[in-house]
Amino acid sequence: NDAEFGTSGFTALPGGLRIYDGSFANVGGTGGWWSATEYDTGYACYRFMYYDYSNVFRYYNYKEVGFSVRCLRD
Repeated sequence: NDAEFGTSGFTALPGGLRIYDGSFANVGGTGGWWSATEYDTGYACYRFMYYDYSNVFRYYNYKEVGFSVRCLRD
């Protein structure tokens, strides 16, 4: 319900995440996208959004966790 939704050119859909056991959680409530930035050998950075917040958060997590990816064309 945000008038600025999609104005950046990136329209995010809350796809949730895949947790360690292979199941999915919070589909429709949150969305996470891997960054190209590695935190260290076991962790990578990702951006995270909640459906009811307009902020974008930056975190890191185990690489075994599953988030969405965003493909960009050069």
